[in-house]
Amino acid sequence: MQPFLRTPEAASRSTVGAPSDVRKSRTCHGFGHPGVLDPTGNPPGRWGVRRVGAGLRRTWRTVGLVLAGVFSVGLAGLTAANVLPAGPGLSRAPANVAPVDSPAFRQQAEALLGSPVTQGDAVVDLQNGDAYFPAMLADIRSARKSIELESYILRRGHIADVFVAALSERARAGVKVRVVVDWMGSRGNVADAERLRAAGVDFHFYRPVRLDQLASLNKRTHRKLMVVDDRVAWTGGMGIDDAWLGNASNGKQKRDMMFRMRGPAVTQMRGVFEEHWLATGGQPLPPADVATSSAAGRLPVQVIASTDRVGEYNSQRMFLLAIAGARRSIDLEASYFVPDEPVRQALMDALARGVRVRIIVEGDHVDGHMVGDASRTYWAPFLDAGAQIARYTPSLFHSKLMVVDGYLTLAGSANFDSRSLHLNDEANIAIYDGPFAGRMTDVFDRDLAASQPVTMARLRARPWTQQVTDRFWAEFASQL
Repeated sequence: MQPFLRTPEAASRSTVGAPSDVRKSRTCHGFGHPGVLDPTGNPPGRWGVRRVGAGLRRTWRTVGLVLAGVFSVGLAGLTAANVLPAGPGLSRAPANVAPVDSPAFRQQAEALLGSPVTQGDAVVDLQNGDAYFPAMLADIRSARKSIELESYILRRGHIADVFVAALSERARAGVKVRVVVDWMGSRGNVADAERLRAAGVDFHFYRPVRLDQLASLNKRTHRKLMVVDDRVAWTGGMGIDDAWLGNASNGKQKRDMMFRMRGPAVTQMRGVFEEHWLATGGQPLPPADVATSSAAGRLPVQVIASTDRVGEYNSQRMFLLAIAGARRSIDLEASYFVPDEPVRQALMDALARGVRVRIIVEGDHVDGHMVGDASRTYWAPFLDAGAQIARYTPSLFHSKLMVVDGYLTLAGSANFDSRSLHLNDEANIAIYDGPFAGRMTDVFDRDLAASQPVTMARLRARPWTQQVTDRFWAEFASQL
């Protein structure tokens, strides 16, 4: 056979068809496809751009996922750092605790809490704002050398104006005035801070909102203390806010108490202030004037500072030790009754060994329903075990007081809740004296007489919607 020969017409058709074939290939694959050439000799066109764009989108998607992962891990870490204690507290009450009215108990308290019991102190309790505000302001106005004040709350209003004016006047007179105020508790009250600074007061916010404080925003100073001229010290539950004015005579006024001390315990309280003073950037305090804080009475007093650092949950230790040392009675005023499991168990153990337990909690007048709702979930077991629980009815209840066996009095800034036990920094005192405890029992009895007893029947009769709400907030008890 003869070889196949293309006719001129066939060759012509092949030549004419070539561009069409190339266009078809380009349509199918694009010039960016390997092996496909642009017959014009130009660089790849929009099809190559699309391929590059798709690659960039994949790259940015990967970068976005990585950044989202890093952000999520960081957010989880910040959340954990804020809501979790720095470490575990005591999982149960100490064993073999001596009776609270014995010398052995004081030794155990000094060892466990890391603070001495000073001798020769004088302590006076002042009930409600009508009593303690004038006395505190009188001490401020009498200052000749120094004033140290730390407060969870300094909120704009009448009583804040009075405190700012008194502190400013002393600063202008040459008295060294140092103030530490919690930023969150005071809602970032910059206005009063600037007024104090303008008068010469050395003012510091505790843990303001800024990048280097994000991991500790939820851990606050809940302390309420004051030291004047190294000769008198205060602690208790009040805030510098108009809600504490008056005599707890209506639903808007807070029922609370403060304690004024003279004697060696003053130097101990000054040391508690210095801890946060240094933490907020203040300079070390000069040595205390020991002569002005010499014996002023006959009371043994222990100043107990609690922080959120590992091993220093002294509010929890203080309550556990006192409950374990009780032999006859525990009278507790707890505006926020949301204790952790070890403290609840210690109270149940006290009831089991025959200790009378009486508890006063907040009533219908509250500054936040969440704590009260969570608290109700704990009442039934205590009522079943024989405890007496009563709700304070005349006004907002904010007291913090425990009297054990008519001998040991615990008071200060710490609430009977997990936040005070594990997250917040607190300043408390323990007073070892029968007559003083007797006076505080009288205070308790007056408050109890103004309270409404809680019965199991009433507790069970609350609406199911309230029971659901109570259980819901109990899930967040560690943060309330």
